[in-house]
Amino acid sequence: MKKCFFLIFCLLFIPASASFAGDQGMYYGGLESGAGVEHTFKSGVKGSDTEVSRTTYGVEASWSFLTLGYDHSRYSWDKPGDSDITDDGKEPFESLHNVYLTADVIFPVKDDWYLNLAAGVNTSFEKEMSRSLGTSARAVLLRVFDSGWMVGVGAVGGYHPVRSIWIPAAGFAYGLPGQEGWTARIGMPRTMVRYGFSEDFAMQAGADYSSRIYRLENNSSAVERGYFRKRDIRLSMQAEWSPLEEMTLEFGPYYVLSRKWQFYDRHDSRIGTWDLDSAPGLQAGLTWRF
Repeated sequence: MKKCFFLIFCLLFIPASASFAGDQGMYYGGLESGAGVEHTFKSGVKGSDTEVSRTTYGVEASWSFLTLGYDHSRYSWDKPGDSDITDDGKEPFESLHNVYLTADVIFPVKDDWYLNLAAGVNTSFEKEMSRSLGTSARAVLLRVFDSGWMVGVGAVGGYHPVRSIWIPAAGFAYGLPGQEGWTARIGMPRTMVRYGFSEDFAMQAGADYSSRIYRLENNSSAVERGYFRKRDIRLSMQAEWSPLEEMTLEFGPYYVLSRKWQFYDRHDSRIGTWDLDSAPGLQAGLTWRF
């Protein structure tokens, strides 16, 4: 039952960044760069007096169908030893890093049918990068209707030394990103509804499922040469403002729930699971198009 729920929950969300390039048959755009910051306020590790907050800084650059990005998360702890995540009472970790490169293209197949192919590679780690490399891939057949709706079915999957999975994928979308009026993306791991009041201002609400595995440092107080996996669901509201044609500012609150931390040893065996209290947060970002 749990496995079935996980497969349903991970159904593919048609990318919010999708835009068609007509007969060129792929995503296309000039150079685009962005930077963002988010802060999740302090919340407790259930069953203990331990509290933790997280601040993440990220940068990203896209050209045509390629995207390269990096984010750095810093954790702040109160009474870290009370949770029993570590045996020596020290902080399980302070800084975590993630570097990723993705490619995402759309090819016309016939009439209103398109094929979306995507692949990516990333490394998520505390200090040492060995055995932290992960890969992902997606293949989705899209059908675009005159009414503005888009439907996609296919498969998505990924490899990581700790956990690999391949699952069927499905999603629905309405409208093109950036347009005025209503736009929607319905599926998993992300659902989003957006309303553009004008070319310069829009509001959106969304729900995201997130899962990431980090390779811990060799001398980690939690698990030496082990792994840390975080999973959660985020509900968010966001305002988009474009004071210039080339620039977009994004800002708004979010709420993180269903939070779960899992730790694995160097042999990829799970050794413990901790649940965290739900917590609010704030996020802001800047995108610049050249």
